[in-house]
Amino acid sequence: MISSIFNAKIRAHLWDGGKSIKVARRKINLSAEHKEVILFHAASAGEYEQLKPILKDIDRAKYFVIATFFSPTIFEKEKETELVDSVCYHPFDLPWSAILFFIKLKPKKYIITRHDVWPFHIYFARVFGIQTILINANLYPDSKRFLFGLKSFNGWLFHQFDLILTGSENLKNTILSLSPKSNVKITGDSRFDQVIKRSQNIKKNLLPSIFENSSNIILGSIVDSDLPILSQAFDKLGTDFFNNDIRLIIVPHEVRDSDLKPIENLLNKKGLSHQRITQFEELNPPKILIVDQVGILADLYAYAKIAYIGAGFSTGVHSVIEPAVHKCLVVYGPRLDILDEAVEMAKINAGIVIHSGIELAEVFFKIKYSSEIKKLGNSAYQFIIKKEYASKRIINEIFS
Repeated sequence: MISSIFNAKIRAHLWDGGKSIKVARRKINLSAEHKEVILFHAASAGEYEQLKPILKDIDRAKYFVIATFFSPTIFEKEKETELVDSVCYHPFDLPWSAILFFIKLKPKKYIITRHDVWPFHIYFARVFGIQTILINANLYPDSKRFLFGLKSFNGWLFHQFDLILTGSENLKNTILSLSPKSNVKITGDSRFDQVIKRSQNIKKNLLPSIFENSSNIILGSIVDSDLPILSQAFDKLGTDFFNNDIRLIIVPHEVRDSDLKPIENLLNKKGLSHQRITQFEELNPPKILIVDQVGILADLYAYAKIAYIGAGFSTGVHSVIEPAVHKCLVVYGPRLDILDEAVEMAKINAGIVIHSGIELAEVFFKIKYSSEIKKLGNSAYQFIIKKEYASKRIINEIFS
């Protein structure tokens, strides 16, 4: 399965990668005679979302903006976007690919968001005199980049950037501990701007109406490692905790049947009735709803009072800022160091870190005390609002 997906990506690059770069070059020739060409690279759909508030504010009369992607899925979805002047595949990180890429497009700036750093492309960008910038830079202390044998190389690699823009003093210090001579500035993270804007335009009718009138707890981005914690929490809560007034919404990180079945098996074992949202029965509404749809989790937090964020007991907690902007009480497991904002929120009591299912159940019991929920939710919201306007600061640094 993995090999077939990988081969599909290779095939897409071989067949369409070169064509997309030619199309971009043709557009440059037609409409960018007196404009500087700027390349923005995003590795994933999430990282492209982070770029959107930045792309919207760039002066397109002065700059010809190209977005590059490695994923065929994102490329196909965004190839007609009006946020940029052209879209193309990012080549594989090979010396000749990097050389041809820069020769054909002749960019003045090569900008990468988050952490998708390509060594040969960074090196040859420097050779060609192209300004290299890493924005929304994220690096956590136990990253593999610090491993023995890799730290020296990665320190050199980060030093190749002309400018690194990151979200906080903590992240700046972590980057400098890897690459002490790097030019690192704090601008904030454009993810916050995008999340704030999305929260102001919530999609309608995402949930059955019965869930719009109850106090909801949402479990977001749930993975297998969360299930033992949830099992313990359900035992503590009992079978009558979820009722017509308090309902539970479960959103797995992946919605394949192999990801849904373990959740359903756990609920069945605990005697908790449930339905998938795609199989919802209005005449027999459940107390627990499993969302087997993609792309709506960020909006669903608007319907919740408490949000437990998954993967905090394994690979690292997933995004905490979407529930925070909706004034949820945000709770997550102890593996929070991969997200600087999760660490910050915990320090100022805008997020609650739990270490067991018993502790999680105790947080869920708080839903019966609206004043405490409101206080903690407002703390989370204020944390997000204070991070606004990072996009403007990033743009100012890029074009200063």
